Amino acid sequence: MGKIDPKKLWQGLKKYRYAALVLLLGLALLLLPGGKKTTQKSNAAASAAQTDYAAETERRLTQMLQQISGAGQVSVMLTLETGERVEYQTDVQASSDGAQSSESRKTVILSEGSSYDKAAVAATTYPRFQGALIVCEGADSAAVRLRLLEAVSAVTGLSTDRITVVKMRS
Repeated sequence: MGKIDPKKLWQGLKKYRYAALVLLLGLALLLLPGGKKTTQKSNAAASAAQTDYAAETERRLTQMLQQISGAGQVSVMLTLETGERVEYQTDVQASSDGAQSSESRKTVILSEGSSYDKAAVAATTYPRFQGALIVCEGADSAAVRLRLLEAVSAVTGLSTDRITVVKMRS
């Protein structure tokens, strides 16, 4: 085999410069991080999970409240004060030399092969309710209103001043 002639190489690069430019541009785009899209998807998933949690609690609470004597038909609406919060496990390394001290935190990552990386979850705090509205047929009775208030307070952890019971229109 012979030596590579620099003149021929240069002429070949000139001839195919657009193809080489497109190839280099494609490689550069592949190396750029795509973190924004996954963040938006995870935020959307978290929001959907919170909505599902509130809707499921409303559904189950409605079923239970309809079984209370005198309540009749019941409809429940819950509002959330805070969403679900996930705390991740972190490694803390502290160091000090004389008058200065420093601390570094690093999130613990679980790996199962090259395609699976996930942060280790230390704790999950479920959404907290802000208020409740109960619309029911039997709200004329003070005893029924009291039983509904107590039941919703027990399930949601809300104080009775954050729960409203009103009569359903006929």
